[in-house]
Amino acid sequence: MKKYLLALLIITFSTGVQSKDFNKTEEMIETILSEESGSAVKQQTEQVDLQQADDTTTSTENETGTEEDAASSRKNSMSGKDESIYKTAIRLYETGYYDHSLAKFNEIISSYSDSKFLDNAHIWAGRIYIKKYKYDDAIKEFDSVRDTSGEYPASLFYKAEAYRYKGDKISSIEFYQKYASEYPGDPLAAYSILNAGKLYLGNKQGTESLEAAIRLIKNYPDSDTIDDAYYLIAKIYEKDPVL
Repeated sequence: MKKYLLALLIITFSTGVQSKDFNKTEEMIETILSEESGSAVKQQTEQVDLQQADDTTTSTENETGTEEDAASSRKNSMSGKDESIYKTAIRLYETGYYDHSLAKFNEIISSYSDSKFLDNAHIWAGRIYIKKYKYDDAIKEFDSVRDTSGEYPASLFYKAEAYRYKGDKISSIEFYQKYASEYPGDPLAAYSILNAGKLYLGNKQGTESLEAAIRLIKNYPDSDTIDDAYYLIAKIYEKDPVL
């Protein structure tokens, strides 16, 4: 009888812990989402107050000017909302709620086509798809980034990453090389060259792999990848008897 009661207590306690963990997760998500809503309301209220002040000081303006001010106010209001959604999406990503984060990034993509966060949203959505092993979806997101955008270099790097995880070595090398060649000063350029070199070696292209390693050592002597570059050279001579 005592054993039965002890087992019942353990089951009851375990169930309570699981329920508590689940409730804690839901509460955290709700907190983040409610903060987004509160932030958006605050921004809209501030914009309404500013608009009312403008209306008071410009009451003598003509009708055309008033319409332009109203249009500008609506545009600013939209900007505030998309920024709030974007910040919420980032927070959800950083706390590991990738599905919820993806939904928010997709909301920006589908509802705010003029948003300054649009290309960022494509990048983050693509990174989430990589985590979800949906590499083709990730590549589509990176392809959607405009080549005039400041996020375009990052889209090349992450596209190379998606192809690498997908197992398409040739395409991955292509975009690693494109990124490193067109944006040699970017933070991930050295890593792109290193990754391309590793892929060359895995593809039994020792000469190309060696060229990548030497390029890395020559152009990025202070990079964190230097030790990896020398190690790559050792592996090249070990695996490629021709060299």
